[in-house]
Formats: sequence, structure tokens, C-alpha cells
Amino acid sequence: MQNGLSSGLTFCLLTSAICLLASMLSAASPTELVNQGNKAYEAADYARAIELYDSAAVRVGSADLCYNRGNAYFKLGQIGKAIADFSRAYVLNPYDPDIKYNLAFARAYRPDKTLVLQNPLVRFLTGFLRLFDFAFVRILAGALFLLAMAAAALLIVRGSRAWLWVTVSLGVICIYAFCSWFSWAAEASPERVVVIVPELVLRSGPGEDYKEMVIVHDGLECVVRDRRGKYVLLQAPGGQGGWAKVTTIEQIFPAR
Repeated sequence: MQNGLSSGLTFCLLTSAICLLASMLSAASPTELVNQGNKAYEAADYARAIELYDSAAVRVGSADLCYNRGNAYFKLGQIGKAIADFSRAYVLNPYDPDIKYNLAFARAYRPDKTLVLQNPLVRFLTGFLRLFDFAFVRILAGALFLLAMAAAALLIVRGSRAWLWVTVSLGVICIYAFCSWFSWAAEASPERVVVIVPELVLRSGPGEDYKEMVIVHDGLECVVRDRRGKYVLLQAPGGQGGWAKVTTIEQIFPAR
């Protein structure tokens, strides 16, 4: 009797392992899922394309995937979700002109236009600080900091003018790298969200009984200033804001 139970248990375990292995082998790779999503997009089946892109994104994230999914969302009229995906694609690949164009186009298409114009000097400095992508400047800042510290130590030990220039040069470049890092960190902040419902009433407190403050629409990008249960305090461009349910917004970048 004992031998029979052991044999049965062993058979069940082997069967489960074989089924699991078969399902793993039969599962489509992220590349295949993206290709299938592209075919669905070309066939104008945008909802199916998004499903396939989502399945691929569970295992791998890329600028192209976010860009393609953003296009599918835009075709379905979901401006907020499209802006979220285009923003992710921009951080992953800021050099792609198509990503920049579609992000700007989606922002211009949303009902709520940004009334606050960006200062030309701020725009220039932002572009200058983002000459390199986020991943590169994180490594660059750390490496330059170590090199600058080493050069400073050699300057103290040797006291030569050559090491002074090396230290100053590395320090200046290091400062640029850290400023670039902080600029990208603000762009990829987990507090950045976008409205994903057609119309949203922002209220004076975290609940439906509070006074209506302002009405905003799909695609408006905001910053989360506070969280209370199922509600978040949003600050919109221009300083306006109020409380809204978490389900009405989408976090653009996850907390790191």
C-alpha cells in the first residue's frame, strides 16, 4: 500500500513538472508577442495589440514597446494612457525623434491645454542637461565622482598645477553629470501621473462629499502631493489641484 502511494505521488509530480515545462516552452517570447501586437495594430485591432504588448511588457520593457502601445492607446482615444507610454519611451530613448513628436502631438491633442509657457532659458537648460540618456548619466556621475576624488587626493599629495587643472575639469564635468541625473530623475519621478478618465472632478478633500475645485480631462499630467487611502492630492500645471481617486490616474513611472 505504501509503495502504491509513493508511486502515485511520484507520477503526479512528474506529470506536473512535464506540464509546467511544456507550458514554458510553448509560451511566446517577448519578441514574438511584440510582433503579434504589431500585426494586430496593422489590422486596426488596437485593443488586441495592447493586450499583446502588455503581455510582453511583463517580461521586458523597451522604448519601442512603450511607443507602439502608446500609438495603440491613441488610436483608441485614450490620450492619458498614450501620453504615459510616450513619456516612458522618451526616458528610455530620448534620441528618437518619432517618440518626441508623438509625445508632443498627444499633449497638444488633449482637451486641457497647458496655460503656463515654459521659459526659453529653462527649455534650453533642460535640453542641455539631457544630451545623454538617464542610464548613461547615472553611471557617468558615479565614475566621474570617483575620478574627481582621486585627482583631488593626488593634488593634495603632489601639489602640482597639472593635477589642479585635472581636478577642476573633472569636478566641472561631474557637476554637469549630477545635474543631468537630477533632471532625468525629476522626469522619471514616481509622483508624476496622468489623468486617464474622460472627465475628472478635483475636490477640496479626500472624498466625494468635499467641494468641487476644478474639472480636468483625459491626458492632463499632474504631480502627486499627498496620499490618503484611495485618494491622492494632485497638483496640475499652473498650481491648480485637488483630491481624486487613485483609479482615475495612472502612475507614469513606478517607484524605484
